[in-house]
Amino acid sequence: MTSNGPQRINRLLSRKDAATFLTELGLAISAQTLARLFCEKKGPMCMRVGSRAMYRERDLIEYLRQQCSAPRQSSGEPLQPASNDHLPFPANDRGDLGA
Repeated sequence: MTSNGPQRINRLLSRKDAATFLTELGLAISAQTLARLFCEKKGPMCMRVGSRAMYRERDLIEYLRQQCSAPRQSSGEPLQPASNDHLPFPANDRGDLGA
């Protein structure tokens, strides 16, 4: 059995599973917070499948990337966007995320 990264990244997750997924990656978040962020148009992309809110893994990874800053030595340093080498999922390692 082979595991293909791009196929896995295209999986749909329930809101609860999406919260668990992000938390396991280091962004502690609850399903309720994801729901609130969706209503405020601030969270990861979400779609409806029937009556359920569902999230694609690739959208969750992209949301995590947007929440990351570059490393700093102190809180006095200004926040800078993280470059690809500081992120858990480099842009060139995300499979077919454009599809």
